[in-house]
Amino acid sequence: MYCHATEDEVRVAAVLDTACPGQPPRRDVLEGHFSNPIVRLTRRIEGAEAIRSAWSRWTSAGLTASFASDVERRVDEGGVLHIRLDKQAAFEGSLRLAKDADSIDAQARLAAYPARPDTFRAVARALVAGGP
Repeated sequence: MYCHATEDEVRVAAVLDTACPGQPPRRDVLEGHFSNPIVRLTRRIEGAEAIRSAWSRWTSAGLTASFASDVERRVDEGGVLHIRLDKQAAFEGSLRLAKDADSIDAQARLAAYPARPDTFRAVARALVAGGP
C-alpha cells in the first residue's frame, strides 16, 4: 500500500494492521511523478496460523462473501488471488472492497495440484465457500 506525501505514515501503517495484521511492514521510499515522496508499505504473511488468522478476519468481516460471485476473475494464471481493499474503510476499522484507486492491494498465493489455472480457480471457489 502507498502512503502519499499528504498522508500520515503512522496512520497508514495502522490501516495495514487492520487489513492484514502481522510483522512490521517493509518500507520502501519512492519518488512520485512530480518528485513528491511516496512510501510503499508491504507486509508478507507466512505460516499456516498467520494466513488462517488473516483469512478468518476477512471472512468474519464479510469481505470474502462480497467477492464470491467473481472470485474466478480475481485469480490470475499463476494462482494469485487479487483483492483491493478500501483504504479509508480500513482506517475506520472495517473491511470492504475498494471502489477507487486509493486502496490496499492484497494478494493471496494459492496452492493447488496440479498447478493449472482451472485448479487454482477451483481452490479459490472452495476457500470463499468456506472450505479448507
